[in-house]
Amino acid sequence: MSVDTRWDKAVRAAIEALAPRRGGWVGLVDLRPALAGTSRAAQDRHLVRMLRERKIHLVPESNRKALTPAARAAAIRIGNEDNHLITWNHHNHT
Repeated sequence: MSVDTRWDKAVRAAIEALAPRRGGWVGLVDLRPALAGTSRAAQDRHLVRMLRERKIHLVPESNRKALTPAARAAAIRIGNEDNHLITWNHHNHT
């Protein structure tokens, strides 16, 4: 099994364990600890790859005032925007 496949499975399992329902959104602040034992750089690299491959969706928290310092720190910056929430793309990757 390739490294990318292992990452995909780990991220999907973590999202599904944390999401309130199938297709639900999960904060990166909650996802990152579920991927413990991996560096932040590795997490970001694979999340960006998975986003490009359309396996996940990443979005910013619309209510920025509600973000905790930990949630802000866990965000992944893509382009000029911090993204705080993730979900698995069930439409393309079931």
